[in-house]
Amino acid sequence: MSGRSIKEFLQNRPIYYKKIDYERFPRAYAAIKDKIPLKNVIQIIGTNGKGSTGRFLANAIAAAGFSVGHYTSPHVFKLNERIYLGGRIAQSPVSALNSSALNFKNEQNSASASNFTEKQNSIKMQNFANRENSASQISISNLQDSATQNLHGEQNSALQSFVSTTRNFCSEQNFIARNSIDTQNSASTQNLWNSQDLKSPSEQNLKFSSEQNFKFPLGSNFKPAQSLLPISLGRDATDEELDFAHEFLQEILPAEFKDSLSYFEYLTLAAAVLFRDCDYCVIEAGMGGEFDATSSFGRMLSLFTPIGTDHLGMLGQNLEQIAHTKLITMDKEAILSDEMGEVPLRIARQIAEQKGTHLRFAAELLSESEQAQIAGFCACNNLPKFQISNLALALAAMKFLNLKFEIPQLPPLNLRGRMEALAPNLRVDVGHNELAARAISEIYAGKKIVLIYNSFADKDIAAVLRTLAPVLKRVEILSYRVKDRKLGGAQIGKCLDELGIPHRKFSGEISADEQYLVFGSFYLVERFLKRYAKEVKLG
Repeated sequence: MSGRSIKEFLQNRPIYYKKIDYERFPRAYAAIKDKIPLKNVIQIIGTNGKGSTGRFLANAIAAAGFSVGHYTSPHVFKLNERIYLGGRIAQSPVSALNSSALNFKNEQNSASASNFTEKQNSIKMQNFANRENSASQISISNLQDSATQNLHGEQNSALQSFVSTTRNFCSEQNFIARNSIDTQNSASTQNLWNSQDLKSPSEQNLKFSSEQNFKFPLGSNFKPAQSLLPISLGRDATDEELDFAHEFLQEILPAEFKDSLSYFEYLTLAAAVLFRDCDYCVIEAGMGGEFDATSSFGRMLSLFTPIGTDHLGMLGQNLEQIAHTKLITMDKEAILSDEMGEVPLRIARQIAEQKGTHLRFAAELLSESEQAQIAGFCACNNLPKFQISNLALALAAMKFLNLKFEIPQLPPLNLRGRMEALAPNLRVDVGHNELAARAISEIYAGKKIVLIYNSFADKDIAAVLRTLAPVLKRVEILSYRVKDRKLGGAQIGKCLDELGIPHRKFSGEISADEQYLVFGSFYLVERFLKRYAKEVKLG
């Protein structure tokens, strides 16, 4: 046993190695593959929209009555955000962990088995407490039907019938149910907002730290954003579950891999441990494709979101090379985003012909009525237009899988940092490339915003700022440090000067009469929220 939590274990582990060992992860996975078998793997690859597409798909699979795991990266606050459990696996994960531990004990027949028993008991108690807390928090005042009343009184029944009850209620009440139902685990869902105790906008009232000289005018006309706690059919993995996966890996991994795997590679295996009993696994590639750790899993379907020039140098020197690195991973079945650009599309068709891949577009699998419902869902949930193609790709996958559900059953998108409204005039977005900038420009077309920005030096800073220029009133640069990564620094200032856009250091002041967007990587959004949100309590 490691004697450390997974977070302690990974603390000094590199996110990825600059010099890639293309054989390390495949060999590590091959050594333990039989102990963590995965069913029905759907891999998502692209530059923008992977996280949203994956979450839409995971929630749709859960709504259809199946268990699902969703692996995404990176995270905003806690690594728990990278591993999402939906459907039955979210309601009663203990059984899956019990099964894993029992099988392991039977196979190993060793003294270490007691450690797994202790861990199981810990997880059981934690989940029981969560269910008790969840039950006490649920308000049933707006739930009219007797079946829903029974959910409050009979927890076990609620957990077993959650999906079907939610389906029926949503169908009858349309989107109203999203504002009232969360029978599976409200305490865990809360953690999507309060990662490390970050409170929801409605709770924190968006007051910011005076110690940081960050001023947010709060007057009678100021109201927090109406994006209340996101209701979902799933939840992030708990600390206990992550530590269980870590201990399981430490028992079964050959010694040569225990300390050699990167942060991303190790978490990929941890996700596989927790997903082993899932009906479906939605797995997002990291930055790559061909040599990405997630490409070692056998997959039944590949989904490709729009591909742009991100990670130049690592994935290729131009769009053609980057697109090839990502698209070469397609297997026998693949679906492309309807927003795929001309160059990636040409390469996709070439590769599909070479590999004998059945290549489709999302729109080919969806009826006009379904496409209209998708647009209506995004409008109803105040999602930007670029989410239409992400949702369409996810639902096209549902059609391919022949899984039946109704679009109104979907909860609002419950991912941090995707054009997330913290206040009526303040949004945060983790986009950091030209494709994301293009979407932002369309959202704010005809308006002028204040951009709170920074970027790593290896990004195409000039292309991003040039794309955003028409909507920028000024840019305020928020400085932060990341180990082993260099920020744009003078390069950003030079680009802005050439574009004639005023810029200055972030003042820490948000004016009520201006529109603000915090735009950049997960690191930037994390730093903004951690440093300036007054009521954030971070461990």
